[in-house]
This record gives sequence, C-alpha cells and structure tokens, in this order.
Amino acid sequence: MKQLKTIIATVLLAAFLAGPVMAQDKMEQKKETTKLKKHVCTAACKDGKHVYAHGEKGHKCGPECKKMMKKETK
Repeated sequence: MKQLKTIIATVLLAAFLAGPVMAQDKMEQKKETTKLKKHVCTAACKDGKHVYAHGEKGHKCGPECKKMMKKETK
C-alpha cells in the first residue's frame, strides 16, 4: 500500500512539473510558426520614423497593442 501511494505521488508530481514545460513548448512552437510580414509604410510613418503594425517585422507589442489584441479575441 505504501508503494502504491509513493507511485501515485510520483506520477502526480511529474505531471505537475511537466505542465508548465509543455505549455512553454507550445508557445515557442506558435512563435516559430508565426511569420512576420514585411513593413509597409502608412500615413502614420513620418520623417523617417516608422510605425510598425502588429505582425510586421520590427513591431514590439506594448500595452496599447495588448489591449487591442484582447478586444479582437472577444
């Protein structure tokens, strides 16, 4: 009986520890499969300063972008 409890505890611990690792792997795969588009200048680009849209090379998501992404997913 003691061995059975030890085996169950080991399996549960392994599953608990593997969960975040598996989630991280999925996120890395998603990043790899997402291809970025080439930047195309718009009216927002002025005086040599570019405004990159989400999904374009050079874009870095900030708080405003994250808010917009949350609205789009709803």
